[in-house]
Amino acid sequence: MGSVFKIAAASIGVGVLVLGCKLLAAQVSGSTALFSDALESVVNVISSGIALYALYIGAKPADDTHQYGHAKAELISAIATGAMILVAALVIFQRAAIELLHPRPLLPLSGGLGLGLLLNLLAGAVNLAWALVLRRVARLERSPALEADAQHLISDVLTTIGVVAALLGAGLLGWHILDPLVALAIAGQITVMGSRTVLTSISGLLDEAPPQEVTARVQELVRTHAAGAIEAHDFRMRQAGPSSFLEFHLVVPGAMSVEAAHEICDRIEKALKQEMRGVVITIHVEPEAKAKHEGVLVR
Repeated sequence: MGSVFKIAAASIGVGVLVLGCKLLAAQVSGSTALFSDALESVVNVISSGIALYALYIGAKPADDTHQYGHAKAELISAIATGAMILVAALVIFQRAAIELLHPRPLLPLSGGLGLGLLLNLLAGAVNLAWALVLRRVARLERSPALEADAQHLISDVLTTIGVVAALLGAGLLGWHILDPLVALAIAGQITVMGSRTVLTSISGLLDEAPPQEVTARVQELVRTHAAGAIEAHDFRMRQAGPSSFLEFHLVVPGAMSVEAAHEICDRIEKALKQEMRGVVITIHVEPEAKAKHEGVLVR
C-alpha cells in the first residue's frame, strides 16, 4: 500500500505541472478548445487529491463501526471524480456555445496558436507517460481510485491529440468554427467517460459479483485443495476496492472431527490467498446430510 500512496501523491504534482502547461497554452492562444482541455486538467488535479484521501481512508483497519474495513472509500472517490468530470463537461459546453454564437478569429499558427499547441503537446506527453504508470500500479494493487485516475488521464491524452489535430487544421485552412466545435466534442467525450466512471463505481458499491472467470478459478482452487471434503456450494463473492470477500459452504463427512475439517479449511484458505491477495474468506462447514450435490464436487 505504501507504493500506492506515493503514486497517488505524485499524481497531484504531475497534474499541477500539466495544468500549468495547458493553462499557459490556453492563455497564449485564446482558443476555446485549449481552454476546454485545460479545464479537464483541473479535474485531474482535484481527482488526484480525492484519490489520495480515499486511499488514506481505505487503508484504515476494520474497527467497531466499520467491521469490514474502509475499502469502499475508493469507490466513493471514483464516483466523486466522475461527477466532477460531468461538471467540467457542462462548463465546456457553455463556453463553446457562447463561442458559436459570437465567433472570433484564431491567432495565427506562427504566433500564439502555434505556441499553445506545442505546450499542449508537451502536457499530453507527460499525461500519457504518467497514465501508463498509474494503470500498471492500479491493476497490481487493485485500486479503483488509481484506475479511475488513470482512465481519466488516458481520456485526457486522446482529447489533447484531437484538439491539436483539429486546431492545426483550423489554423491552416482558416476554419475558425472548428475551435468551438472541437470544444463541444470534448464536452461530449468526457461526459461519456464521466458517466462510465460513475456507473462502474456504483456497481462496486452495490457489491457486484466478479467476472465469471474469477469465480471459476476460485471453484477450481477449492476443488483442488479440499481433499477429504464432499462438496462446496453456495459461493458468494464481492469486491470492495482492493479487498475481496468470499464465502461458501463446505460439506464434510458427518463423522469427521472438527480438527480435521479445520485443516481442510486452512488448506483452501492458504491456496486462495496465495493467488488472490486481500481476499477475506468465510467457510461454513456442514455435515454430509446438508449436501446439495451441486457447486464443487470434491469426490
